[in-house]
Amino acid sequence: MKKLSRRDALKLMGLSAVGGVLAACAPAATPTTAPDEPEATAATKVTPAAPPPVVEIKVSLWDIQNSFPEGEEPDEIHQYVIDRFNVKLTPVNVGWGDADEKYNTWAASGQLPDIIGAIAMPGTGRYYQWIEDGVVRPLPDVSGYGEIRQLMRLPEVTAFAVDGQNYFLPRATYADPAWWAMDRGLTVRKDWMEQLGFTDPTTEDDYIEMLAAFAKDDPDGNGEADTVGFTPSSLGLAISQMWTGFGYTDWPWMRDVDGKYRIAVSGEKTFRMMQFFKRMYQTGGLDPDVATLESGQAREKFGSGKVGMLGNQVSPKHLRIVMDNWVTLQPDLDFVESIAILHGPTVDGSYTRFVEKAYWSESYIEASVDDSKMERILELYNWLYSEDGLYTMQFGRSGEDYTVDTDGNIVLLTPVNDETGLHVSTSELYPFTYAMSYLAAWSGDLLQYVDPSIPQSIRDLCVAERDYRVNNWKDPGINWAVQAIDVPEKQEMAVQFSDDWVRFIMDTSDESDEALYEAMKQNWDANGYAAAVEAVTAKAKELGIE
Repeated sequence: MKKLSRRDALKLMGLSAVGGVLAACAPAATPTTAPDEPEATAATKVTPAAPPPVVEIKVSLWDIQNSFPEGEEPDEIHQYVIDRFNVKLTPVNVGWGDADEKYNTWAASGQLPDIIGAIAMPGTGRYYQWIEDGVVRPLPDVSGYGEIRQLMRLPEVTAFAVDGQNYFLPRATYADPAWWAMDRGLTVRKDWMEQLGFTDPTTEDDYIEMLAAFAKDDPDGNGEADTVGFTPSSLGLAISQMWTGFGYTDWPWMRDVDGKYRIAVSGEKTFRMMQFFKRMYQTGGLDPDVATLESGQAREKFGSGKVGMLGNQVSPKHLRIVMDNWVTLQPDLDFVESIAILHGPTVDGSYTRFVEKAYWSESYIEASVDDSKMERILELYNWLYSEDGLYTMQFGRSGEDYTVDTDGNIVLLTPVNDETGLHVSTSELYPFTYAMSYLAAWSGDLLQYVDPSIPQSIRDLCVAERDYRVNNWKDPGINWAVQAIDVPEKQEMAVQFSDDWVRFIMDTSDESDEALYEAMKQNWDANGYAAAVEAVTAKAKELGIE
């Protein structure tokens, strides 16, 4: 199969899930009425064929039980899927914290469900081991499934093929992968900046001074020492291109100045950024609980008015989540008027944006699934990837729950909650859409720039910021073929970069930063990193990768 560049492949998708549904802002396809069939005569009447048997498909996904409320009849969208694809979907639930453990246990005992969906592992040891052990089956020819076919031609999919076969269905995320630039960002309390006399922080010192002031100078005016300077959703996320002015500091393997491939998070640019974090911590500007924060806690702290700057995604969907916390806990403060998006300091005048594949996470098909069941699975995914499937999962039924006005804007027809003034969510009306809306594609991410449930003021702010980043920030140039290299040394290294960087930030010894970093590198190398660097570099050279 001929490989396409990512952008060319996306263009070919037209109005598909990843191709251009956002840019077109088009409505879901409206089914047309089929013409009446001519009445059969006695001579032409035949006994109708028996309908195909209903196929049970066991589906595993994060929190999928929420799409199948126990004891309730299928909602209208669930029933539509049952009727259209002649399937019975049986949920096999996993959580965000236990999915990997459960999958490993089920794989060892031969109890994996038909669709293994709560997973993100291309290029990892488990990925290649599952394929080698026959835990999952390869996909068949998908040329008859238009939406799937185009996704499977993306470079970041073909890079992970094994012996010419693809083994997963990618979970599409953005219409243009460059939009991942908004998945890392700094949301600041603009009103606190104004109150404390900060206008345009530029340098490392500017940010350290401002964040320390947020923590120590009572910006909320309650007379209590109860505020924090900078709180990231997690330290791992903060390292991962949140402070983009330090260069590329993320987790992919990148070609270093000596021609060898190393994981960027281990490099000199990350060291410089960690020195910045360490100074921030020592001056009181970094959240003292940064190493132990659980999912969602940072957003809640910011929403409650106790954090001056939040490190999190800054796309419309994620700002809306922060706003939902805010309006509950600080109803008298206008969210959009009180915040701004900052970029952080820069060491050389440039910024390097966060980049990911056109998808994040994927679905695998268990090895014993037969061809008949596989066909139903592919039909379901092809529809979920489509414009009609996306709009149904995100907005409900066309003409019943939403419509499209003459300017191409989506208009919600769903009920409005009297207390909040917000439309009742699609998942409240149709529980089936709760998790099924992210089985094949992250519909909430794909459609967030046109989603009318997100205030226009947030979408306008994010569009301007997104376009600026895409047009002005550097693309790090990740080579997906390098990420897909499978060598034993890569899988065998036992290195915990994040844990070591946490210890570096919080170190109170008399050792210099340089000495601490050198000791960390020696420890990494002793635990297999040096061998992995040599092996990945050699394999890249063997494969002709530059």
